[in-house]
Amino acid sequence: MLTEVPPDEREPLRPLFAGFPGLHGCLDAIFEGTAGIAWADDSARPSVALLQLDFDFLAGDASQQAAEHAVRQLEPPVSLAVSSVDWEPLLRRVWGDRLSAYTREAFRPGDWDRARLAGFVAALPEGYTLLRIDAANVGRFAKLADSLVYNFPSHDDFLARGVGFGVEHQGRFVSGCSSFTISSRSLEFEIQTHPDFRQRGLATAAAARMIEHCIDVGLEPCWDAHNPISAALATKLGFVEPAPYTAYEIE
Repeated sequence: MLTEVPPDEREPLRPLFAGFPGLHGCLDAIFEGTAGIAWADDSARPSVALLQLDFDFLAGDASQQAAEHAVRQLEPPVSLAVSSVDWEPLLRRVWGDRLSAYTREAFRPGDWDRARLAGFVAALPEGYTLLRIDAANVGRFAKLADSLVYNFPSHDDFLARGVGFGVEHQGRFVSGCSSFTISSRSLEFEIQTHPDFRQRGLATAAAARMIEHCIDVGLEPCWDAHNPISAALATKLGFVEPAPYTAYEIE
């Protein structure tokens, strides 16, 4: 049986996730207690842990009885990543045909070229403006995509702890980059662009500005690509060492 771990008692879970394949910015925020829900078989000396955001994470000894409790605690539809391939047989036994696997790619920060990043921002087409998200525009920013802000309990909390940059066109945001999660160490990127405004360099400009912000405030930019388009953008911006890993969906 797993019990919920309070936000201020999650740090002992971190060693279970050492070497986890991706979404490191999300993990940092959960461990610091600023996002998500954490479960473990023992909060002080865990052998199995389940972390839940809008993406779930499993780590620890998949042979333990607590591991099966964790897998059965998942609430489909859910996307998840695991600490090792040892979890897959258990996932398939419990969820059967409802489980499907796909490939994500985790990137590492590169040696950032500030001039190149600034060039992406300067290359915005005429009629488009890149803005820092503030109290006057956060509501319009959220209308672009809920995922830009929904890991924060309110817009005020997003403004207090998070950060976002949006590309505005004719009074509405058509592209943006935000802190999907944020901690004292890192920032997990979230990118959204309206389908009618893709292939114009808008997401590139917003993400480049976010990288500049991370450099300025001492945060590690974290990029995890769920498709080839996202991976290509990461490479263009200067992220390096793409590491493919298997993630899962349960319908």
